[in-house]
Amino acid sequence: MQFSDSKNEGRQPVGVGILEAGHRAGLAGNGANNEFDYEYVLARIGFGKAQWLLLLISGLLTLCSMATQTSVGIMAIASQCEFGMSQAEKGIMMAACVTGIFLSTYFWGYASDAFGRRSVLFYGTLATNLLQLISMFITNIWAFNVVNLLMGVSLGGVSAAIYAYLSEFNTDKHRAVVINYSTMFVSIAAIYMPAICWLILSADWSLHFSDSFIFRPWRLIILSNLLPGLIAALFLYPFPESPKLLLAQDREYEAIAALEWICKFNRGRSLASVFGSDADFKLKPEQIADDDLRSGSGGICGILVNIWRATVPLFQKPHCVNFILSIFAVFGMFLTSAGMQIWYPEIVNRSSGDNAGNSSSVCDILEASFEKQRFNVTTVDAEICDDSISTKTYIDNMIVGCAFLVGFIIQGALLNPLGRKNVLLAALAIGTVSGILLHFVVNAQVVLVLFCLYILMPGLSISIMCGAMVDLVPTHLRGKAVSIGLAMGRLGVIVASNMIGVMLEPYCHTTFVILTASILICAFLVHFLPI
Repeated sequence: MQFSDSKNEGRQPVGVGILEAGHRAGLAGNGANNEFDYEYVLARIGFGKAQWLLLLISGLLTLCSMATQTSVGIMAIASQCEFGMSQAEKGIMMAACVTGIFLSTYFWGYASDAFGRRSVLFYGTLATNLLQLISMFITNIWAFNVVNLLMGVSLGGVSAAIYAYLSEFNTDKHRAVVINYSTMFVSIAAIYMPAICWLILSADWSLHFSDSFIFRPWRLIILSNLLPGLIAALFLYPFPESPKLLLAQDREYEAIAALEWICKFNRGRSLASVFGSDADFKLKPEQIADDDLRSGSGGICGILVNIWRATVPLFQKPHCVNFILSIFAVFGMFLTSAGMQIWYPEIVNRSSGDNAGNSSSVCDILEASFEKQRFNVTTVDAEICDDSISTKTYIDNMIVGCAFLVGFIIQGALLNPLGRKNVLLAALAIGTVSGILLHFVVNAQVVLVLFCLYILMPGLSISIMCGAMVDLVPTHLRGKAVSIGLAMGRLGVIVASNMIGVMLEPYCHTTFVILTASILICAFLVHFLPI
């Protein structure tokens, strides 16, 4: 990856002949008679194939990222005998990738601002694909976790850059709609993941490469996660850097060349034919708040100091109180929604055993399942390890994914008439009540509905909370605010994943009480926010 911190040094954007095309069009003039705003130029070019393809790329990258993070819940069940994992070790396995994302996203956000969004996206995706390919052949659980941690670090770059890159190829008119459709791929991933796992794990086969390595079907799940990212990287390859970012870095010539590429891809015409070949074409400069980051003065230490200086205002008046309340609210929403969603396959699979037909609550069924497992260990010479996955596990997880898709649609319709805070409080109240009822309800269908609401309500609240967080701080602090908020959210996933792994067996009811209490605390925090 080549980074540059000098102005207009003529580094060619990706795509053969882009700069040459811009030069032939005669658009990089030195005069100031026709200085156009970037949004205006983009509007004149029009919404077309470049934007549609970039929306697909964004969706595929989101699909790859979410499937990689959530499929580990099913892989932990399918690989538990092969790796000999305890419940606590499953928690570590489920948290490894998210930990890498948590550690890296904020720094990748700065890198994408300073050095290029497309570079971070493209190379981050390739690194993720390579690590996924390596993880398919690892036989040691701790080596598997380390590779997944590194995979999370590379995925952090994808998470940090994708929405900024997508938004900067669209005008204000289309930006919100395009990002909304891109976000909906989270719901598609929640349906895609269990469906693909069901298809792959329904086959019973194995390839014996050696005494220490047997390739079993669950490893193909990693391949299914890899493919959307690989396809996205191939589609992304010819795209240029964001013209808006190039302008912010005082690289007007390259920005014009990138716009030339978009224009030709969308309309089959050059910018010269749109604006007139005799126009003295210039673009108005864009300003960003963190110009000094690109200088890299002082090396890594200098960059860290710049990051610190740029972040400190979020924790000072007048933003401090509201921002801290917001990030703790996001932490609690992720803690319950994403943390429980990762463990949901394990919970459903254990609830689908011999006790599934009994009139018992979720925790009663889980305790019976753990007791049966302990009995098998103590009454036979060798432990009976069961890594089978019931059909109900896949179906229930797909239902949760469908619920998210429907939930996003309903939430979008309610936000304007009811208001953001009212929708948030109502969603968190429903989530809290669902968590309380899960301690007592014994009907299987009602339990499924309650679990969907328990995961869904705080999960839907995350997107609203991130939007509210943007409005609570000035423009130049918004990117950093959302990055810190999402980092805190992923910390919540790490805490929940390990906490459930350790506590679910001995303290099932206490686990649900803690998670439910976190939703209630989130509602309390939201009540005091001016949103």
